[in-house]
Amino acid sequence: MAKLPLKIKIHPYILNALKERAKHSGIDVNELANKILSSALSISLDGTILEDELSFLGSEPISGLKGKSFTDEGARAYSAAARYEFQKHSSLKGLNFQHALAQLSDITSKYKGDFDLITQILMGKHVLSSDEIAMAIKETGKFPMQKILQEWSGDPLHSLSKVLVEAIEI
Repeated sequence: MAKLPLKIKIHPYILNALKERAKHSGIDVNELANKILSSALSISLDGTILEDELSFLGSEPISGLKGKSFTDEGARAYSAAARYEFQKHSSLKGLNFQHALAQLSDITSKYKGDFDLITQILMGKHVLSSDEIAMAIKETGKFPMQKILQEWSGDPLHSLSKVLVEAIEI
């Protein structure tokens, strides 16, 4: 990957959080930064936009995941991307972390999600494994965390769907 002579000033708090999450997720800081930025901008690192990559836009984006296997790296990336989306939408809604979680609580039961697990993931205290994603899909026929975050945010979260699809083991 080419290094650009671009000088970007990143707030020390954000940089420290990025380093901590990368360490916690077991991936390189640069890799995590690229994943978060590409996800936030709905840009693939291979140069195509999300709409070009995902043929299922406009239909149920995760309905065909039952029975699929997932990579642990993809599960870690999904955990990081979900935390990012939750924090972004909390900020956009003007909510602190606790108030945002309280709003998720009611939605979680609707999709048969594990609120405690989702809370731990969003707090950065737990990183999803490939087995946890597969089990959630097997038990419910969908991925509850994705549906919960979509409903709560009011956003289809295409970039988060993309991370989930990229987590599928081929």
